[in-house]
Amino acid sequence: MISLPSKPWKKVKIETVAEHRYRIVFLSEMPTEAAFLEAVENDIQPCLGAGDELGPPDWPSRSVTLNTLDLRTFKRNMVFACVMIELK
Repeated sequence: MISLPSKPWKKVKIETVAEHRYRIVFLSEMPTEAAFLEAVENDIQPCLGAGDELGPPDWPSRSVTLNTLDLRTFKRNMVFACVMIELK
């Protein structure tokens, strides 16, 4: 049986900013702003649950702000989207 190569994993860290507000910082190399914006759109946005919101992406810091009441479910969804979360 032949299988297609798996999607390359991206690596992020999640920092707490305030209650129910988090900063997702990409640790994987992002060569261009377009690649960064594509990763946010294709890898992060599909992981959002009902009521979750993303702030505007910030290219210089390679980060985006997340507002969520259910971080645990969001993290689980990230694994299904092939995004690895670095533990502190």
